[in-house]
Amino acid sequence: MMSDDDVQPIIRYGSIERTDFYELNTQRLNIDPDFDQVVYGYCKTKWRTYLTYLLSILLCGLPFLVFHWVPRLLLYATSIRCCFQEADQVLIIETYQKKCKTHYIHKILTKNITDPSGLLNAGFEEDLENEKRLISVDTLHTPIHLDDGTLLNVQQYQYFKHKKQCLIWEPIRAQWIRLAGVERGTTCAQLHVLAAKPPCSERRLRMLNIYGLNEIKVPVQSVLALILLEVFNPFYVFQLFTIAVWLAEPYYYYCLAVVLMSTFGVATSVVQTKKNQESLRATVEAHDTVELWSGRRVDSKALVPGDVVILPGHGCMLHCDLALLTGSAIVNESMLTGESVPVTKTALQRIDKEFNLKEHNSSILFCGTKVEQTRYYNNEPVRALVLRTGYNTSKGQLVRSILYPVPADFKFDRDSYKFLFILACIAVLGLSYTVGLKAYRSLTVRDIIIKALDIITIVVPPALPAAMTVGRLYAVARLKRARISCLNTAAVNVSGSLDCICFDKTGTLTEEGLDMWGVVAVSNATSPPLLGKALRDPSKLNDIHELKIGMASCHSLTLLHGEMAGDPLDLKMFESTGWLLEEPDVPELTNYEILTPTIVKPKSSANINVDDLHMPLEVGIVQQYQFVSTLQRSSVVVRLLGEDVLRVYCKGAPEMLRTLCRPETVPANLNEVLSSYAEKGYRVIAMSTRILETTQRQLQKMDREQIECDLEFLGLVIMENRLKAATTGIIRELKEANIHIVMITGDNIHTAVSVAKECGILGSGERVVHLTVQQVGGEPALYCQSSLNGVPVGDMTPFDTSRKVDDSGVASWGDRGGSSGGSLWGKRRGDLEGGEKISYKVVMNGDAWGLLRTLHPKRVGPVIERGAVFARMSPDQKQQLITDYQALGYYVGMCGDGANDCGALRAAHTGISLSELESSVAAPFTSQHPDIVCVSRVLREGRAALTTSFGVFKFMIANSLTEFISVAILYYFDANLTDFQFLFIDVALVVNFAFFFGMTEAYTGKLCKLPPLTSLLGIVPLVSLIGQMFLITLAQYLSYLTLTYFPWYVRHTYEGEEANKCWENYAVYTVSMFQYITMAVVFSHGAPYRKSVVTNKQLMVSMIIMTAISIYITVAPAQWLADFLELQMPNDMLMAYVVLALASFNFVLALFFERVIVQYMMERKQMIPKFIKERQVRKTPHLMIKRQLSNMDYLDGHTRVNYDVEGINSGEGR
Repeated sequence: MMSDDDVQPIIRYGSIERTDFYELNTQRLNIDPDFDQVVYGYCKTKWRTYLTYLLSILLCGLPFLVFHWVPRLLLYATSIRCCFQEADQVLIIETYQKKCKTHYIHKILTKNITDPSGLLNAGFEEDLENEKRLISVDTLHTPIHLDDGTLLNVQQYQYFKHKKQCLIWEPIRAQWIRLAGVERGTTCAQLHVLAAKPPCSERRLRMLNIYGLNEIKVPVQSVLALILLEVFNPFYVFQLFTIAVWLAEPYYYYCLAVVLMSTFGVATSVVQTKKNQESLRATVEAHDTVELWSGRRVDSKALVPGDVVILPGHGCMLHCDLALLTGSAIVNESMLTGESVPVTKTALQRIDKEFNLKEHNSSILFCGTKVEQTRYYNNEPVRALVLRTGYNTSKGQLVRSILYPVPADFKFDRDSYKFLFILACIAVLGLSYTVGLKAYRSLTVRDIIIKALDIITIVVPPALPAAMTVGRLYAVARLKRARISCLNTAAVNVSGSLDCICFDKTGTLTEEGLDMWGVVAVSNATSPPLLGKALRDPSKLNDIHELKIGMASCHSLTLLHGEMAGDPLDLKMFESTGWLLEEPDVPELTNYEILTPTIVKPKSSANINVDDLHMPLEVGIVQQYQFVSTLQRSSVVVRLLGEDVLRVYCKGAPEMLRTLCRPETVPANLNEVLSSYAEKGYRVIAMSTRILETTQRQLQKMDREQIECDLEFLGLVIMENRLKAATTGIIRELKEANIHIVMITGDNIHTAVSVAKECGILGSGERVVHLTVQQVGGEPALYCQSSLNGVPVGDMTPFDTSRKVDDSGVASWGDRGGSSGGSLWGKRRGDLEGGEKISYKVVMNGDAWGLLRTLHPKRVGPVIERGAVFARMSPDQKQQLITDYQALGYYVGMCGDGANDCGALRAAHTGISLSELESSVAAPFTSQHPDIVCVSRVLREGRAALTTSFGVFKFMIANSLTEFISVAILYYFDANLTDFQFLFIDVALVVNFAFFFGMTEAYTGKLCKLPPLTSLLGIVPLVSLIGQMFLITLAQYLSYLTLTYFPWYVRHTYEGEEANKCWENYAVYTVSMFQYITMAVVFSHGAPYRKSVVTNKQLMVSMIIMTAISIYITVAPAQWLADFLELQMPNDMLMAYVVLALASFNFVLALFFERVIVQYMMERKQMIPKFIKERQVRKTPHLMIKRQLSNMDYLDGHTRVNYDVEGINSGEGR
């Protein structure tokens, strides 16, 4: 594999010579440190290809099998690295969080945009017939839009497709650049100009050549292809190898059993995969007939960027991303946001400002969303410009995240492969032992080879993968009964390791809806103005009060099928005013000269004086600016009936509106009043206004920033947001389990802190450290303020800018030269009674978070280790925080309601969505119960499934090693287990128990403070397995040794034929039967992660029946049964009783060793060597931070945090 030093940066033209481009064979596609993509150029050579195929044929096709498993090896064998200009294929290596690497190989293709042949048989024969000629090169004016905002004007270009995205070779800069929509690098005004000249038929064909059909086509493989892919899986190939060996023995009956089990496994997997693919395709794929501006009706698959479509008034489903050009539309965006709330979209303004999808979200119609209805002006149809099609759309990106999920990197899975490698090494040792022993006994070469290969099939259990899925499947079934669906069964085990869980606030911890509490209006009777007394009923405000007009008009509510619809907050606010909302017929709009036909007015008649005329109080909404999380506000432009001026009403976060208002209008007591309500848990929204002396036409050309400025502060709207009934109890339960709980919200920090205190995330006796941003000399700087029980402790102090950091992972906190009273966090020992240490938590808003990551990136880890509340966080910042917690070694869970949480849900190890809508595809778990009870249930089932997987893995490995020990002992006497003995062990004792193993339900008692083990190669599981194997070997040896003391015993001798019926076989086989049952009991762990094994009725009944059968076989089997098993019964019944005694002794010792020494002493009490515990801690950054920055020492500033930076990447831990 290539080192990072081999990776060349993207070459930028102008800085190097043009000839250097031809040396470029490597390019980094992105600069995200958590997700690195590097592309390499390769060229196939004839002599390498011929040689590879020749060797593969000579080796009976085995290299082709390896190439199927690891395709990049075929690339390395047949191709050489070269510059991209000469390459015919590329290798893309994706590295996720510096741990998981994924390789992709793609052919470089060439496309001529003037050649329409690629569109034949795709539904465009009519278009081609109308043209009656090839596309003319003379009229070629179809630039290709690239992701960096540039245009590529070529007739022919090279490209390859990666994860449904097209990357095009830009020859001037010698770079691979993603194909983009027409919106990239353009202004809003340019989009209007583009829409004024929609593409002609000829240009549309060229655009179709470039972008392809507008469809999100989910690949569905044929049944034959799925069968072949499954059969050529390494696991099934190994099974074919084992079947071939057993047929040579010959072990026909067990071969038949394995074939039947494998056939069932393949069939089940193929059916499930086929069903999932078809289900996803049925959910995703859709098309309809749309009307172009030219009047022509086409299939939505034929749409291309640049087309202008007419949106029907009755609504429709959208099959591409569009920019709304005229009129307005009411859209349901539940597929994207998770909120089934109608959103009003307004026409894109014709302004000379760069178009941005996030900033101009209120004018974008996204693919997959539903237009409920449209509104037009002066009978002009509602037009929209197609921006992106196919997989480039927002829906396409969502589907790509499903088809290509973030690679899972779970320590248990990695260790399981390492353990199989260890078993393979043991198999090699067994093979060497067998070859040496059998050669010494002068067996034939054929017999030696068969016996040696037989050892390999015994040591590596072929049924292991199937057995490993059992625990997860039972857990998924139990979750389904609890109305929690699971899209990814692999996430079940990961959820059992969670030690940090992040929660969204609104809709997750608190109720979705808000109740109106009251308003606090500004009193202008004083100078400076002050906020007056609260008014609980806003309807009692005078109808002409600016605050009431703002509450009645600043929203995006609409009438949908006669019912008022819109954001729940807007609904509550509007209803509290007692006003009416009307949407009159289009001709009446001339009174207001507005595009959006929405009017609000009081229920009772009210008049205003306009030029000494009494006019009815009616407010027409001229322009709407939707709420944008990054801007933290929304606004409207309105006109009062009869007035010549426009008015702006803006509502949003008080902190944001304060910066937009004229300073003289901001109440002097704003901070005091705001804090008093926020600390009580209320949601506080500020309202402001301004007079806008401009015309309607001028308004259309103004930026949002020009409108939302120089505002006058009107007052505060107080909303009440109640906790959900289950929130407090679940938070308490998780905290008692020593799980780090974090709240991530877009709400006000004071409100968030209040809710955190109310639900228990912040304890009543905990010190709260606020990180805030202050302007110092015109530059932003981090400051902190500590408080205890709501009372400030010390002064606000700078965030220790003198702290030193080195690049080795060593960091020191605080100013070594400062006193304790003046240290970074303002620690004051006088505040602590008797010197008692008080725990503390850190809270901050999105601004402080961004500044912390920018100015102090090395200090992010220690700060978030004590983090509890992160407020005013944008969706991107939520995802960043999740990733940073993962970098500390936490297994992170995220629970949200789907709105703005998709990125965080996808980034977390385990995402739990409380939304049943399509946005839940971002999370592996979706709860139909809209509260966080599901988090506790998922955690319990995950811990039970992980414990089950551990138990099943050790059970299967122990069984294989037990069988290996039995065969190794019998090989010494030139004997072996018989065919039906193998069959009884593998089917009745192993597969039978493994099937019922996972039926033990999750523990319902108190959550354990320690999560289950995640490392199969840790000291605890290794001691467990090694100890059990010692006891098993000892019992089998003692059984044989006891046999030799009987006078009638005669040693078995090899006579050149297969003869396994002997007393040695009896002594080893009978005692081993009980050992398989013992292992099933021993590795079926109960509390604190699962219920007791005795509650698993199916497994207990199976164990009792198998124990009775084993006793019967050992003591007095019927003659037909003894002959069937080829069992040589001893001449003295005392031998049978000795076997029973040894089995019982083995059971007691094994149970004592596992429950007392391993489970109690080593796992729970952590009685393991100190150097091993120290190594585990140093490999986990957050454990080092907890140890070295404990309690108030963290604030003291004299501690150095030193952890092994590579610990996370190596994945070592418990």
